Formats: sequence, C-alpha cells, structure tokens
Amino acid sequence: METYNEPIAAVIVGLLLSVSSGFRIMLPLLGINLLAFYHVIALPENMAWLGTLPTLIILSVATVTETTVHFIPAAGTYLKALATPLAFVAGTLLMAVPLGDKNPLYQWTLAAVIGGGAATLTHLGVTGLRALTAPANVASLGAFGIVWNIGELLISVVFALLSALCVVAGWAVGVVGLLALLTLLLIVAVKSLARWTQARAPVSSPR
Repeated sequence: METYNEPIAAVIVGLLLSVSSGFRIMLPLLGINLLAFYHVIALPENMAWLGTLPTLIILSVATVTETTVHFIPAAGTYLKALATPLAFVAGTLLMAVPLGDKNPLYQWTLAAVIGGGAATLTHLGVTGLRALTAPANVASLGAFGIVWNIGELLISVVFALLSALCVVAGWAVGVVGLLALLTLLLIVAVKSLARWTQARAPVSSPR
C-alpha cells in the first residue's frame, strides 16, 4: 500500500482498516493481500509476505470459515469472543502497512497501540452487542442473527472502502465519510434502542 510522509494520513488509513477488522478479522487482511498479489499496491519490505500466494490461500480459507461460523447463532458469538487476540494481531498488521516507510520501532509501536487497540475495542464492542441481542435472535428463529451478520460484513467492507477512499481522494475526504457513517450508525442505534425499550415496557392494564 502507498505509504505516507504525512503521519496523520497513514494513521487514518490504518485506523479505518483496523476498525474494519474489528467487525470481520480476515476480510480486510484478504483485501490487502489481493491488492498486493495483483500488484495494485506495494507493501513495505518487512511485510512482503502479506502479498504472497501462500498467504492468499490461508486468508481465503480463513475468511470463508469466519464468515460461515458467524451465521451459527451460539457458536458464532462464542468463537468471536475467543478470536479477540486475533483481532489485535489483524489491527496491528493493518496499521503497520501504511506506516511501512517509518522507523520499525515507530511503525510497530503505533501499529500495536492504535491499530491493535482500535481493532480489539471494536471487536469487543461488536461481540458484546451480539450477546445482548441473542434473545432477539432466538425470538425471530434466527432471522435477526442473519440480518445482524450481514450488517457486520457490510460495515467491515465500508470501512475498508473508506480507507481506499483516503488513498485515492485524500485523508480529509475519508474522514468526512467516516464521520457521516458514524453519525448514521449512531442514529440507527439510538432508534433501535428506543424501539427495543418501548417494546419491553410493561403495558398498564385499564382499571
């Protein structure tokens, strides 16, 4: 991937990729791998392995497996919680890619703290929300879980695309897109919470 002399641009691109991995660990890694494998982007020398054929095979199998497992209601949430360390690793790697032209100590320290931290927090938040919505999934006979998992997948893709937008159109454009997305997600979350609270409120019987 293109690296940046401007640290803020590299951090924003890496942060978007890391947050993407908080929703789907393997998907953004596979995306970076494919772009590097077909020479669309150039990886840092110390991360050239991420664009190789063996890595492509491993990440392809892992992505399909992760996506499939998430659609298994109880197992999906349990395995997602167990995969938290993998989210940290993925976030660290994804943040290290745009920081590839920096001093290795600087590159990997920032990658672990910002990238790994963002991916881990996002992953834990999504896992917690999955656990909280388990009753709704049971009540809907699994339909809610299917919608939820498709939503997770799409959000992961959107964050990855925002990182690409930063590379093509500039980091400021990517930030505006990110803020718009976060605002939309917040509105949806507030409305969903309000409806859920209203549905659970006891109905007073007439005297």
